[in-house]
Amino acid sequence: MKKNPSKGPPLFSIITPSFNRATFISQAIESVLHQNYPNVEHIIIDGGSTDGTLEVIKKYPHLRVVSGPDKGMYDALNKGLGMARGEIIGFLNTDDLYTEGSFGGVLDLFKRNRTDAVAGQAILFSRNRDNTESVIHQIRILTEERLWRELIYSNPGFNAWFFNRRVFEKIGTFDTSYRMSGDRDFLFKFLLSGLNFEFLEQTVYGYLAHEDSLTFSRNPSYIFQLGDENLRLVEHYLDLVPGNARLEMQRQRTRTSISMVARHLRLGAYKKALYYTRLGCSYDVLWPVKFVFGLFRGMFREIERKFGIYPPF
Repeated sequence: MKKNPSKGPPLFSIITPSFNRATFISQAIESVLHQNYPNVEHIIIDGGSTDGTLEVIKKYPHLRVVSGPDKGMYDALNKGLGMARGEIIGFLNTDDLYTEGSFGGVLDLFKRNRTDAVAGQAILFSRNRDNTESVIHQIRILTEERLWRELIYSNPGFNAWFFNRRVFEKIGTFDTSYRMSGDRDFLFKFLLSGLNFEFLEQTVYGYLAHEDSLTFSRNPSYIFQLGDENLRLVEHYLDLVPGNARLEMQRQRTRTSISMVARHLRLGAYKKALYYTRLGCSYDVLWPVKFVFGLFRGMFREIERKFGIYPPF
């Protein structure tokens, strides 16, 4: 990363990995422009799009663009970090946006507390036929008490985080061996590094809900890979996290292995199901009991959903 030579307002470096997102990328670019912040560089790392994305990008001459093959999203982010000159760095997906006034709120907190990172709030929104936007729900109200739990069980809105460049100088960049969970791996490293962060009680980021979204994908191959990476994260960090977080990670490991078995059984992938059964039993002596309970709980939820009958226990 090259250091910002400017003596004016701190430079924001926004990095966007891109691949075949011609339909969405304009809204992401415009959301940065609408911040009305005077010192921003927006870096687009495109994986070699063929759907017209590059033609859309050419309409915005202020962008810093690199296009060519890469090894996935986290490789693209690392390339962007190698180009970034800003003091404050954020990551924007092509199908998402920053909410109005985000940069001002983030910068104010950086200045007041001289922190290493700022974690804002995020929303999930949809786009209507008339091109207006509707908020579906607040993804989470992120607090210090919930941070480890959100990181272990879901994702603490990584794209709503902004980092001082010294963070990457201390803990490095993204692990490209992950395909889905490199951002969560990075946050594990960050939280265990002793660096400081502050929560911003302001919605700074919007995730767009749509059928091709990787963030909310229900594609089976995506879910299986995410499950494997969740188990890998637990194995790597289990002995490093604080006590309460360790207990949560053990629970999540059991739940993930149960889910992987159930999903493979539905597909008739019995060897895979057996593999995760053995894995689960190696984690937890009560795993078989929890697996059976999990199956019945799922069955009752399906009955309730279809017929409105709530089980008596």
